[in-house]
Amino acid sequence: MEKIAVASQKGGPGKTTTTVNLAAGLALAGFRVLVADIEPQAQAGVALGVRLKGGDIAKSLALPLQQLAQGVPSTLRSIIIDRSDLLQARKAKGTLHLLASEQATMTNAQHILHAAGVEKVHVLRELLQEFEDEYDFAVFDTPPAVQSLNGVALAASDYALTLCMPKGATVEGAVTMRSTIRHVKDRTRGLADPKYLGAVLNMAKPMGDWSTEEINVRNQMVDANLLPFVTEIREDSRISGSYSKGLPAVLGFARAAPGKRYAQFLQEVLDRMDAPEEGWEIAQSADEMLDAAEAASVPAQQTKEASSV
Repeated sequence: MEKIAVASQKGGPGKTTTTVNLAAGLALAGFRVLVADIEPQAQAGVALGVRLKGGDIAKSLALPLQQLAQGVPSTLRSIIIDRSDLLQARKAKGTLHLLASEQATMTNAQHILHAAGVEKVHVLRELLQEFEDEYDFAVFDTPPAVQSLNGVALAASDYALTLCMPKGATVEGAVTMRSTIRHVKDRTRGLADPKYLGAVLNMAKPMGDWSTEEINVRNQMVDANLLPFVTEIREDSRISGSYSKGLPAVLGFARAAPGKRYAQFLQEVLDRMDAPEEGWEIAQSADEMLDAAEAASVPAQQTKEASSV
């Protein structure tokens, strides 16, 4: 089982939508996929049509995390929620399962894990060991890096990616997150060493609508060596609408732009997992893209002028 964490320093850049669409895309491709919602706000569950209430709160991932952190043996098997029904319309042969979260229990788990310190950072990795041969991928929706739950997620991961938006502060956060990922090995005493996969630009706009800030963000992502993915996720109301309906856009709009972009992004993720960093295709800076667009427009304009003579 390959374990991928979707992480950022702060909330807001689109971790949850990225997580569920990446996971659903893998399942659509025929893989056995487990989503782990490690975020107290429990948004990954909502994005997959699950809200833990009443007696269902006993299915919160937080409870096994708490138990193991306190030295009580635990298991995840009884709390896994099957959401493979979301794949039926696409006749996909994969499976999509969920470890859901709930705010009060996960907040409590956060406090317990913070008090336990680095000695218990391995709890999620340990809990997932019994499923090593039952899933092809696990994808983690993580809280901001300031929480100990983020450390628990990274300590369970084999790979990690981060996100930016067309907002300058998100680049600084992504740089910090990359540094955090690189130090996981030291902070876990060699237990985990997730491979950094790069940063995806979320909520991007077409070139003709770029603001000065978006141009700067695109340039900074390259200059800061964030290894940006070539595929960007465009701002699209169908993605946010899919979240509220509990159906990832990669499934609900598989043949439309959102689904196609997430599918392209997924392929890039898989390619980077299988190749050394020096073999990756990296997105161009905004300046390079603008220069290329201008150069391409000159011959076209010359052809138009020549044909009119």
